Amino acid sequence: MGETRNIVRQTFAHQETARIPRGELWLGPEVFARAGIADDLDGHLHLIERLGHDCLCLPFDRILSRHPALGYRYFNAQELGKAVNLKGPFVMAIVDGPWQRLVDQQGLLPCLTAWQRDQAEVRAAYANEEKASLTLIRECLELSADAVIITEDLAHEHAPFFDVGESQALFAPFYAQAIAHIHGRDAYALFHSCGKIVPFIPYLVSSGFDGLAAIQHRANDLIAIKEKYGEVLTIMAGIEGEMLVPGALSNAGKEEFIRLVQALHQDGGFILCSGSGLYTGDFLARVQELYHIADGITNQL
Repeated sequence: MGETRNIVRQTFAHQETARIPRGELWLGPEVFARAGIADDLDGHLHLIERLGHDCLCLPFDRILSRHPALGYRYFNAQELGKAVNLKGPFVMAIVDGPWQRLVDQQGLLPCLTAWQRDQAEVRAAYANEEKASLTLIRECLELSADAVIITEDLAHEHAPFFDVGESQALFAPFYAQAIAHIHGRDAYALFHSCGKIVPFIPYLVSSGFDGLAAIQHRANDLIAIKEKYGEVLTIMAGIEGEMLVPGALSNAGKEEFIRLVQALHQDGGFILCSGSGLYTGDFLARVQELYHIADGITNQL
């Protein structure tokens, strides 16, 4: 199992690897039901071994719960600690950032409306959630997680939800504190947001993030991001949501996937992952098909 940890570390060091490491941020309950596996820590370990994942990604919170919309499971400190102590796969803890926590509690539209109406009100609510997110990050690091993925949905498919420069006054201090803690424990910091986050990337790089996780190619052009930021950012992505829909994978879709994976794998800094998470059992056969194609790409190099 040490090989899986080493290949991920080589990837973060931007060394080209003999095979493409892979992982998945979110695994939904239907995936486990279809596979006949319990949706608990042992089940996650069993499934990622079956899929050949190098990363074990665990959404982290103090209490056991499920995401209210998507249903994926959160893990507590005891479970995260057990996973790390196995010294098996590379363990990534997923922590909801302050903005994401606000959105999950109040809804996206009320948060955006409040931002336009009274930014001071939003800043006060954000400060409370900032403390909660930092506490969770510190707990992950005390348990020796290899990486922390901070999740914040800041954009829709075509543009950010708000003025990017203006929003940095709210977000940047938290990112600076969080990354200082993460790097202080020799762990890696990654950022996730759905939608078009290209305008945020210069700020994410200057904050010190090591990578981008589960971001969408169609909204962001991952090849262009790789060309511009590939020396400093590891990209954990590559499988678009439309590639996972039932039915045969079209020749055009296969060719685009190959082109994307070839470009992202060059010079390291690439972990194959979906931009959406795996939520239905139908995804298992398709994602294994895509893994087989990706393995074929590295065998040809």
